[in-house]
Amino acid sequence: MKQVNRDCKIVQDLLPNYIEGLTDEVTNQYIEEHIATCSECTNVLKAMQGDISVEEFDQEKEINYLKGIRKRVKRTIAIVSLLVVIIAVGIVLYVSQKSKLQITNYTFLRAEFVSQEERTIDGNVYGTLIAVIDEKGVCKSTRIVYKGYNDEELNRIYELMKSDEYYCSNVQLVDDEIHYNINTWNTYKKNEVKNHWKTEFNIEQIEEI
Repeated sequence: MKQVNRDCKIVQDLLPNYIEGLTDEVTNQYIEEHIATCSECTNVLKAMQGDISVEEFDQEKEINYLKGIRKRVKRTIAIVSLLVVIIAVGIVLYVSQKSKLQITNYTFLRAEFVSQEERTIDGNVYGTLIAVIDEKGVCKSTRIVYKGYNDEELNRIYELMKSDEYYCSNVQLVDDEIHYNINTWNTYKKNEVKNHWKTEFNIEQIEEI
């Protein structure tokens, strides 16, 4: 089976939000510029919009892809939040240096962990870490997603994180999850981030996207 490269994977993750009109103008430009030169992603977009018949594709491949969309939507939300930050920084650099915006040199680290906590639905809280690593291998930002809290605890933590007691930003409630950015590992090298995650969260597997 043909392996989808990193740019295609990011674009295909963003397509559901793009179709629904949930992505911003800069993200739309990034998606459209990629689709203009990538027949694979163009075909996926058309299939999701229902503009062409299923017979024009490898049915097994498309069915498997569509089955995975629902599972990947929540991960996409976290990645999109990070992309917005990256793109905003890129725009400032573009204006000041008059250089073309590039976000393809960034790498994403992703890991999941489980920890025991009270006032959760099943006695556990489930976390996802997503870090942005620039072309020099340095961490620029980290997005954390927590789920598993009961409604009362979820709202309590959400209000706390929006206060000055927590060093976090861009705090959001998405369904039954809390999403927020932290700068704890900013300026750390990629391997340093991995080592800290493994130690602090008892993580064995860290994915690079």
